[in-house]
Amino acid sequence: MNPMTIKEIGRAVGAAIEDETIIQEIETDSRRMTPGCLFVALRGENFDGHQYVDAAFQKGAAYALVDHGNREDARLVFCEDTEQGFLDIAGWYRDRFSMKVVGVTGSVGKTTTKEMIASVLQAQFKTLKNEGNLNNKVGLPKTLLRLDGSYEAAVLEMGMNHFGEISDLTRRAKPDVAVITNIGVSHIEFLGSREGILKAKMEIRDGMKEGSPLILCGDDDLLRTFQDERFDIRTYGIENEAADAVAAQIEESNGQTSFVICYDNKEIPAKIPTFGRHNVYNALAAYLVGKEFGMDDRVIVEALGQYVPSGMRQRVVEHHGFTVVEDCYNCSPDSLKAAMTAFGAMKCSGKKYMIVGDMLELGSHAQKAHYESGAFAAKQAIDALYCCGELSKNTWQGAVDGQKTAYHFDTKEELLKALMPEIQPGDVLWFKASHSVHLEDIIKEIYKEC
Repeated sequence: MNPMTIKEIGRAVGAAIEDETIIQEIETDSRRMTPGCLFVALRGENFDGHQYVDAAFQKGAAYALVDHGNREDARLVFCEDTEQGFLDIAGWYRDRFSMKVVGVTGSVGKTTTKEMIASVLQAQFKTLKNEGNLNNKVGLPKTLLRLDGSYEAAVLEMGMNHFGEISDLTRRAKPDVAVITNIGVSHIEFLGSREGILKAKMEIRDGMKEGSPLILCGDDDLLRTFQDERFDIRTYGIENEAADAVAAQIEESNGQTSFVICYDNKEIPAKIPTFGRHNVYNALAAYLVGKEFGMDDRVIVEALGQYVPSGMRQRVVEHHGFTVVEDCYNCSPDSLKAAMTAFGAMKCSGKKYMIVGDMLELGSHAQKAHYESGAFAAKQAIDALYCCGELSKNTWQGAVDGQKTAYHFDTKEELLKALMPEIQPGDVLWFKASHSVHLEDIIKEIYKEC
């Protein structure tokens, strides 16, 4: 972060401050104070940062951003809401820089798409990106505040649960290019329908200049027909041959996927070090962003070939003769079906076991979505489905009704006990669930015991 004065920070949040004290760092964790920093008193589900303001001062903070407190304390900078104030500061700070910004959103695959885009752009430009999925009103400001004058590009993932959230993010990030990966059913509990989700995702345009490129998945039924004459809409796809960039001749082997990108009357061979058609979509989006940045085809495809999956997003681990696919970072009906499709197409010398947990934030759609996922699994070339959790009883039932070998367990411990004796060399185990289910606990035990 480049230094700011507390007067400038005050201006960003609507507070009249005449002090010109320099702020070198902005922190949200009172345990990580640096001398002279600004502490932002955020709230979470189980904490209120206002309770730690005094501790922050004791550890060296010069000022604190608050929305209530002693008005006589000159060290307090007041705003209406600290989360919004934090975002406002980051938006003001972002305006100091003139690098190209890519905004990424969608129901499924936005983090992987962000990572692939960053992998492409980093081949030619110094590029900033969100770490992990720091994509909300707290995560995005933390990313923006890492900017300095050396960056030439930024790839910013934007997530949401409710209407208005992406609008808030994009107005501060001000993307030059936006990518929307798909319109699924994630967060349908809050947005009512896929059409509502489309409306919320399209808020990304609110921070963009008219005429800017809007890159959409042309295989998604809602995005394929979307029109807005104010923006330069570009599309990518596999099934939709009318898309601007189309992937053909897709082949998977040894954990890699090769394909041909058909673009502008050219055929460009490409390869990514991961598997699944859903990752081909992500690569196509990254390719189109690279072209918007004027990059050469050769540079783009070489960068795609060097992409490295982050976190537990389909990370493939060879362990004592069998394979584990760690895919526990997040899960929705759409991403689960994509994983099942990829798993079904995967070749292995042993058996294929899919271990799934509950998918969250589906509201009244939860039972149906889990049942349909199980029914979908029954159609895939998977040997057995292991389900854990209350909602996953419906996944199990859908699989059983589809005549797939499936088991349900109330706890991860019970599932582990049943699965362990089945694992043999040549087998592949794919783990998939919402992150808060912590399905990775089973993976850790398997690594210990096998």
